[in-house]
Amino acid sequence: MRQSVVGNRGLALLFSGVVLLPLAGCGSTPDGGVSSTLGNLIAFNSTNAPPVREIKESGSVEVECPEVLVTDGQSAYRTYAGADTSSASVKHQYSFGEMSRECIATKDRIDIRVGVAGYVLSGPMGGPGSFQVPVRVSVRRDSDGQILQSKTYRIAASIKADQAQAPFSVVTEPMTVPFTRTEANMDYSIFVGFDATPEKSQKPAPKQRKN
Repeated sequence: MRQSVVGNRGLALLFSGVVLLPLAGCGSTPDGGVSSTLGNLIAFNSTNAPPVREIKESGSVEVECPEVLVTDGQSAYRTYAGADTSSASVKHQYSFGEMSRECIATKDRIDIRVGVAGYVLSGPMGGPGSFQVPVRVSVRRDSDGQILQSKTYRIAASIKADQAQAPFSVVTEPMTVPFTRTEANMDYSIFVGFDATPEKSQKPAPKQRKN
């Protein structure tokens, strides 16, 4: 079953509380800080909000922004110490916290940006370190199920020696889809998940033989 994360309209600056999946040995969720930072990033491209003012794009159209959903089976991702995949062998867990989206539409296109925040948590076999959290964001056309836009972001996060977890966040580049009507939420869905696909190794180009 798909998990609905955000369903409000326009600039999604309101978030639900951070929800982390249970993990033995993990610390508790930090209080505050992420919501306002992520909201400011997606709305203003800065961690600090500017003075409140009305902003209107020339020729823009107000639309119902598509819903943000977590891809089936990708709400969390764990790494393990060895072949044992029990909770006691967990090194680290990546968990989603808050999500938001912004839609800017004109008569022929919709530019969608998505904000994602979460935490890397240290498990019983984990510890401090630096991480590249692989988050894939996609936009699907619901009429035929076709994925129109998809990109994996590798987000830097670092757990310090005296901590059990570290936050991560990203605001995507605009993902453009065709504008068909103001009820864009009836035409498209946004999916977010952890992409566990390993990066392809870069093989050197074969050397050309000299004549």
